[in-house]
Amino acid sequence: MKFKHKNIIIAVLVIICFLPGLAGAKAQEPQTEAQAAILIEQVSGTVLYAKDAYRRMYPASTTKILTALLAVETADMDALVTVGPEINLVSKGSSLARLSVGDTITLRDLIYGLMLPSGNDAAYTIAAYLARRQSGNPDLSAPEAIKVFVDMMNARARKLGAKDTHFTGPDGFHAADHYTTAYDLSLLAREAMRHPFIRTVVSTADYTPDSWKGSNTCSWKNNNLLIHSLNDFYYPAATGLKTGYTGQAGFCLISSGSSNALDLIAVCLKTSEAGRWSDAKALLDYGFANYTWLQLVKAKEAIHTVSITNGDYGQPDAVMLTAAEGFAGVFAQEDAGRIKKEIVIDNNLLETKNSLGEAAAAAQGEYALRAPLSKGQVVGQVKFTLGGRELFSADLIVTADVAPRPWWRTTPALTIIVCGLIFVAAITALSIRRRRKTELAPGNSH
Repeated sequence: MKFKHKNIIIAVLVIICFLPGLAGAKAQEPQTEAQAAILIEQVSGTVLYAKDAYRRMYPASTTKILTALLAVETADMDALVTVGPEINLVSKGSSLARLSVGDTITLRDLIYGLMLPSGNDAAYTIAAYLARRQSGNPDLSAPEAIKVFVDMMNARARKLGAKDTHFTGPDGFHAADHYTTAYDLSLLAREAMRHPFIRTVVSTADYTPDSWKGSNTCSWKNNNLLIHSLNDFYYPAATGLKTGYTGQAGFCLISSGSSNALDLIAVCLKTSEAGRWSDAKALLDYGFANYTWLQLVKAKEAIHTVSITNGDYGQPDAVMLTAAEGFAGVFAQEDAGRIKKEIVIDNNLLETKNSLGEAAAAAQGEYALRAPLSKGQVVGQVKFTLGGRELFSADLIVTADVAPRPWWRTTPALTIIVCGLIFVAAITALSIRRRRKTELAPGNSH
């Protein structure tokens, strides 16, 4: 709905909230050992810190986040999978879940074996299973299946916006043309963390796979020390996510954390064994100390109650206005207290209730909407601004029908006059009829 420049701003409320990069001194950024790093807010994807985030790097086993994502997106978690010869393709020196050819295990438990002990054998088993389903050919050879799955990986990465990523295997074991960036990995991690099952897996410290039938069954321990309480690197707010290491990639870690409704993802690539933990903690600390998640307005949230004039008897004398849309985001705490909330009503629908004039009436709340009004009708906007810059606006919606007062009841004096005239006219008409009857009666001739 468009409004004229004379529209009345009927409320201005300063609310405590936060917006990055518009005011205040910039917070001290953390010092990281990693060659490439990034910190993002998980829900919005807002970048809060970056260091060579677009530089091509080797991801090592952080690759397995995409393997897990494809499994969750394309298959039944309770499907029973038979481990095949594809695990013979696993490179020597790989981390393993200790699977053997012929073992049976659910896809659900395979993902635990993929993400906790970082099993490359689990990665190849998942890849072959998904590729055979995707191709519709259960007899696809192991090398052919892995090729199909790699194509699936790269297609999914591109769809997520990972434009500088190319994968050659499901596990992340080193290959010259298996590369990505810290930023691209943050996109993959963010998408993975949308899935409750993946969030559960990566936050699990220890797991025993009950469905696994084989000769080397065992329990698995999560390689992510941030979530283990009995070690020096424990981070109480940590919720995941995935470790990685090869000689060429160095030590890598994608970590996630949650505190005070703020969800963060930190990516650290090519750092030292201890550095990946200290870098992750420094990034998460920085995010939680300097940013917050703020819901400015919710969709259908009650915003304002406005009086009604010209309503019929039995109709409400006030109506609630709600926001058509909601808005939330991550904001810098250093900019607290600068956002203004404005309620703007369409001047064509507004009627002042006294003689103060429109501006004064609005300032004192002496305003009203004139009936008729319809449920769902747009009568104005709620706007959020910072330093004159509009952040968000949403239509204000009427929540109930309000019927107008009939014209004959709008002015009491007029109603009395009209009724009097009708009465006089009726008496006059009756007198005329009686006189005519008398004149026409027999024996009453002139």
